[in-house]
Amino acid sequence: MAEYEIVPLVLGRLPIDKSFMTYLSGSGTQIALSVASFYIKGGDKNILVDTGAPVKGTEKYWSIEPMSEIQTFEEALGKQGLKPKDIDIVIQTHLHWDHVANTAKCTRAKAIVQEDELRFALAPHPVEAGMYGVEYLQGIDFQPVRGDADIVDGIKVLLTPGHTPGSQSVAIETTKGTAIIAGFCCVRDTFEVSPEDMQAIPSWLVYTPGIHTDALAAFDNALRIKGLADILVPNHEPELVEIEKIP
Repeated sequence: MAEYEIVPLVLGRLPIDKSFMTYLSGSGTQIALSVASFYIKGGDKNILVDTGAPVKGTEKYWSIEPMSEIQTFEEALGKQGLKPKDIDIVIQTHLHWDHVANTAKCTRAKAIVQEDELRFALAPHPVEAGMYGVEYLQGIDFQPVRGDADIVDGIKVLLTPGHTPGSQSVAIETTKGTAIIAGFCCVRDTFEVSPEDMQAIPSWLVYTPGIHTDALAAFDNALRIKGLADILVPNHEPELVEIEKIP
């Protein structure tokens, strides 16, 4: 079985209230999310998990406080010796604008997405519509899957809905065990309940992501991947900007 490394490609930082990542906790604490793509290095195909988003053109989706740019998608790929046209597969954890806005640039890529997610993204409920940019879904070769599925040797998707109807996490075999990129908007603290909250509500073993379509499923699936992962990779973790590779 192939063994991989994960290279975080952090494109920008998005200021946000922490409670968006830890439901009913952390309100008033500001954090800066990483807006990222992940390059899966080590196989015979060029694979990305999500593609992040550029600053330009995405202001309308997050007008509270603007996203700051670290590098463009093209610059990030260039540091790996790649161009968007070199990408073979993009695994979309979900189709919120900050995860899919660069995918159409990967003109040769197949985009792996859960069928339920694609269906919802094309006609989102009004409560969630502001998180989806239908214009970013045009020109993408979507390859829908249903449920857990093997993608290539050593890489599989796990259906983990709740944040969105078809969020999927990505399990990747590495030299240090199974790394799982969380398929829902989260940070490290999503999985580490504070002592104060644990004392108040001892049944909370993780936090439900603050943005969700099903709070109970979101909790259950955060707990699921926490239990399955040898290495847990929260996809918006601020410290990703400091990490060159995983493991």
